[in-house]
Amino acid sequence: MKSSVLIVGGGILSVTAAYYLRLAGHPVTVLEKGELAQGASGSNLGQLSLFDRTEPWHYAAARETFDEFSRMAQALEYAPSGGVVVLQNEGQYLGALPVMDALRALGEPAEIIVGPDVRRVEPCLDHTKIYGVLYCPNEGKVNPLKTTLHYAKLAEEAGVDFRLHTAVTGFETAGDAITAVRTDQGDFRAGVVICAAGAWSRLLGEGLGLDLPLRFHRGTAFVSQPVPPCINGPIVGGELFLARRDMAQRRHVGLGGIQTAHGSILIAQATETAPLDSRAVTLPGLCLTAKTFLDHFPTLGDVEIIRAWACVTPYTLDGQPLFGFTKAFGNLFVLSGFKGAFSIAPAVARRAVAALDQGDVWEGASFRPDRMVQIAEEG
Repeated sequence: MKSSVLIVGGGILSVTAAYYLRLAGHPVTVLEKGELAQGASGSNLGQLSLFDRTEPWHYAAARETFDEFSRMAQALEYAPSGGVVVLQNEGQYLGALPVMDALRALGEPAEIIVGPDVRRVEPCLDHTKIYGVLYCPNEGKVNPLKTTLHYAKLAEEAGVDFRLHTAVTGFETAGDAITAVRTDQGDFRAGVVICAAGAWSRLLGEGLGLDLPLRFHRGTAFVSQPVPPCINGPIVGGELFLARRDMAQRRHVGLGGIQTAHGSILIAQATETAPLDSRAVTLPGLCLTAKTFLDHFPTLGDVEIIRAWACVTPYTLDGQPLFGFTKAFGNLFVLSGFKGAFSIAPAVARRAVAALDQGDVWEGASFRPDRMVQIAEEG
């Protein structure tokens, strides 16, 4: 009989893992302290990116995921729109060159476009104020909320037991195993516990004496009224190609934008330090985000903004995801810290099933031959 699995968290990694584990024959229960997609999975732009996935394993996982999304396109509002990284200066341009070469080596027809030709891929982007763009034609977008809920529905139909409004309060352990997960709705027991709680994963780890190399920050974004098509694909700023910035700085404002299937424009983002459960929207963050966007899309100055929000998103200290069984607890599997998780979630979920069933080693994440994830002891 397949081992029973408890998954803590209600985001895209959780629901895809639940679905594929159940298809593989595992009894699966999902514990979520609130509603599904209440964290980053319900609050991001829905960008499907390739430019930050130049490792062969990462690129392959993304393309595998995109292929799956294409078969569910209507339900997910999936669109293979292409996407651009806006290069503001020569430094970002030079940083983009090796990324373009790496993508081309993987078979992605990426290109750097400069001058008026930029209008070929993004007609409303003011090319006179930028150095150029890195264009990836196979990037795309989904509706993140619909995508999460669609996989949750598939999982529930397959027999996954979703326990919402069930907050984890602690753990019961015996030696190197977790014997029960304590919640405000009672104790739950399973052969394997998967921590897929996003920004809350480190807090859960602390309850077991683990210091997961995971941090979080708060991202602020807003959405416009529906307007005629004016942005083709996801747009991000080229500061990502510079030396790794200090993620602990108080506020960082970058360029981000995407137009939904219904015409609304999602604009992002101000990245700020904040308490874990803070959803406060700051006026400086909103103003600077709006200014950055309008500097690049000046013709959209009359677009009416109808709502703003903030959520916390996780990141790892070294940029690599946490994937695998911990050294301290042999039945605790960590599934967190994947950047832009929508781009790879179903592919990662299938690899998690293989890891649980065969102990397969996946070269792409921190998964070791002894079936342990390397957990840093740094603060």
